[in-house]
Amino acid sequence: MNISQLRYFVTVAQMEHYGHAAAALYITQPALSNSIKRLEREVGFPLFSNVGRNVTLTPEGKVFLDHVVQSLDTLNSGIIAGQEHYNKRTQTIRVGSVASLMRGQLSSFLNNYSGVSDDNVEFDISLVSFTRELLPMVIEGVFDAAFCGNPVGEQSLDWIPLFRQDAVAIVHESHPLADKTMVSIEDIKRYPQLSYRAPSYMYYAFKSMFVEYGLEPKLVFDDDISALSVMAVTANSNCVGIAIDSAKDCLWDSVRMIQIEEFLEPYHYAGMAYLANKVHSPEFEAFREYVERYSRENIHAEATERRYYR
Repeated sequence: MNISQLRYFVTVAQMEHYGHAAAALYITQPALSNSIKRLEREVGFPLFSNVGRNVTLTPEGKVFLDHVVQSLDTLNSGIIAGQEHYNKRTQTIRVGSVASLMRGQLSSFLNNYSGVSDDNVEFDISLVSFTRELLPMVIEGVFDAAFCGNPVGEQSLDWIPLFRQDAVAIVHESHPLADKTMVSIEDIKRYPQLSYRAPSYMYYAFKSMFVEYGLEPKLVFDDDISALSVMAVTANSNCVGIAIDSAKDCLWDSVRMIQIEEFLEPYHYAGMAYLANKVHSPEFEAFREYVERYSRENIHAEATERRYYR
């Protein structure tokens, strides 16, 4: 006995005609008749009597019908209750992020996803200072994903580029280069340089580039906000900071951020790292597909750092 047989039985009982019931159920009349016969064999008593071209319930069939209708009503109520519970259920996706994305770029991206997603998803976001601290936390399952730099060399992780970030020069407003809209490496070489120190991701992304161009910066920045704060101090007004422009939305009035003509292509991308071979929740898979689609539509050039990252 299966649910389809019971639904067929109720339809025949209501319509009292095999042909009409078969048409309503979108099956053939022989298939319907055979289904009812199998059901009668299973319950052990006849369900219908023939009355001309019509059929009518036997006394036993009437008793059976009452219980079948109640059972199907209960089943339908259970399905509806389960669907309502599923629709109300909120799936949490745990993500870690580096500081440079936490000021608005990442939250806007996640809010946009929530606005178009059919799933009820909440993002539990944690700040972790450095990419190299985030990646083990994804591998160990602390986070479902990390928004960070490219996890070069981590074979267990996949990574999707999302947010372009350019290499720039940062100077104090009193610096001789402050009024320029673009500077060259040769311009920068005339002044003391400052840049990121380990374990910042950009320390590793810039290190070989500095060697190639003969730059010897003093390593003092921990992240992009500290880069701005250092360059805002008058004591460093003769220096040029070499950094990523991810803090351009919160520049101090006393600081200028200038393009570097050797690096007009994207230098760095922040993106989403996640375990490659893990079986993720359906909600995370839907989110990952959204991230991949966004990347395909918006990322069209390889990051310059791929030549230099060590």
